[in-house]
Amino acid sequence: MKGKISYLSSTGFMVVVCLLVLPVFTQAQALKAQAYLMTEFIVKPYMAKEFEAAIIEENALFAGINFPYGGTAYSTQDFHYYFFIPIGKDAASLDRYGAAMTEAEAKLGENYETLEKRMAGAYEYHREMIVYLRPGLSYAPEESNIKPEESNYIFFEFTYILPEKEKEFVTYCKEWAALCRKIGFGIGYVAYQGEFGTDNPFYVWTLIAGTQADTFIEGERIMKILSPEEQAELMATHDKGFTFFRKYETKHGRSRPELSYTPKAK
Repeated sequence: MKGKISYLSSTGFMVVVCLLVLPVFTQAQALKAQAYLMTEFIVKPYMAKEFEAAIIEENALFAGINFPYGGTAYSTQDFHYYFFIPIGKDAASLDRYGAAMTEAEAKLGENYETLEKRMAGAYEYHREMIVYLRPGLSYAPEESNIKPEESNYIFFEFTYILPEKEKEFVTYCKEWAALCRKIGFGIGYVAYQGEFGTDNPFYVWTLIAGTQADTFIEGERIMKILSPEEQAELMATHDKGFTFFRKYETKHGRSRPELSYTPKAK
């Protein structure tokens, strides 16, 4: 679990189909609108093992004081590590998280400082962002055959929107989610909007599956059951999505439960 907040304050077809899912959601599990601290580390490849060892040790320190904020970890093929920490709904949430971190650092003292230095030597760069979960722009299938413990593959999309088109883009996202429901796409996704520390307008999305192959299998299944007219509608909607982007990035990776942290239940 990682996230210090050093500068933030509270003051193809499958490409678009794969429009951030932390666990695997179904309609029965309602998404909650709230802010997340999203931290990205670009780790030196030869120092990846050292970075991961330091994260595991840090999580043990946090567990020892029962730090109340949990975090979910992912890593990508190009040695980017992402940590997502839910911090709350209201404007004071970030301040409460910052206060909890300050208290934790005081309790952990030199042990924490030593781990911070070890991690700093293992990465080239890191950034902290506040992103807000947008349930209305997300999609969850009626049923999912993917179990959380089998969710090993993650696909990230980082979309930087043309400022003058953001309102239209939000409408488009709702239309895309409605189309996914209409065709019965079997893999869900969750949308997050950048708030602080991001190059706004900025939206991040992820899809989680058992393997990357599962996403292609589901895409092929959908294309086989659609009529030519429905396929044309799908591809037209697909192509429309790219008209909103001033910059577009994708990353493939995996869930890292061994680097994640879950506080003890109160």
